[in-house]
Amino acid sequence: MFQKIFYIIVFSIGCAAAHPHVFIDAKVHMVFDENEFVGVQNRWEFDLIYSQAMIDAADKNKNGKFESDEVKLYETQIIDAAKEYSRFNYIGDGTRFYSPKEAKNIKASITTEGKLAVEFLNAFHIPSDPKDYTMLVLAVTDPTNYILITVDMEKSEIHAPDAMDVEYFVDALNDLTLFKNFSGNVKGLYVRYQKIP
Repeated sequence: MFQKIFYIIVFSIGCAAAHPHVFIDAKVHMVFDENEFVGVQNRWEFDLIYSQAMIDAADKNKNGKFESDEVKLYETQIIDAAKEYSRFNYIGDGTRFYSPKEAKNIKASITTEGKLAVEFLNAFHIPSDPKDYTMLVLAVTDPTNYILITVDMEKSEIHAPDAMDVEYFVDALNDLTLFKNFSGNVKGLYVRYQKIP
């Protein structure tokens, strides 16, 4: 009897750890200036259950809008907490992942469906190689599977000035060793860029 109960508990814990607890519908855009890849502009829209808990925690005056001190909660508990995971924006060049720098232009709002939406720029500051194209791949995911992130990479945009030549396409990550631990469903945004002399 004890053995049966033990297996039921272990199986239940395994199932709980194996599925997502938070769901995000994401939109991402890659932002360049005339000298570098600046970073990834993110919009995260959370599931209703998580949204309600976080809205109740932050919207102290219950006006349905977020003042700067209320947005600070999302900065620390969502954006800064995810820095260890590259804020779920994995930028690689084939040999290594780049670490994000600061998060900028943080905004929060409530959608008409009552969901929490958080927007921010995840800055990387990767300069253009003056002699050749710099090549990067962006993948948006949580490899721990605690958060399930849905993003249509085909709808991602590139924001770059005329002084920066940028080419890009979307494809699977299957053949990239650097991304081998990611789910096979995750697509990458492949980019190459160079400052125009």
